[in-house]
Amino acid sequence: MSRPFESFEFLNRGWDIRLLEGMSIRKVFVYLLLDVFMLGAWSSMIFYQTFRLHHFDWLNLMLLLALVLSVVRYSGTVYRKLA
Repeated sequence: MSRPFESFEFLNRGWDIRLLEGMSIRKVFVYLLLDVFMLGAWSSMIFYQTFRLHHFDWLNLMLLLALVLSVVRYSGTVYRKLA
């Protein structure tokens, strides 16, 4: 007979373990590379709009922050898995 609430321990795993169940580390790494490329392109577009055209769009900044958060989150996972 199993321990009480043992099935809840399975649900209480970390987000990185659940991520790597659905995708391989190679696919996460490729996604991270594409995300870093998009982050560079988007940040250069924001800098160009701000300094050259004197126009600042807050929506672009929020999308940039979403890319930054995903890069920070996934890069730690890839580093821990490969190290």
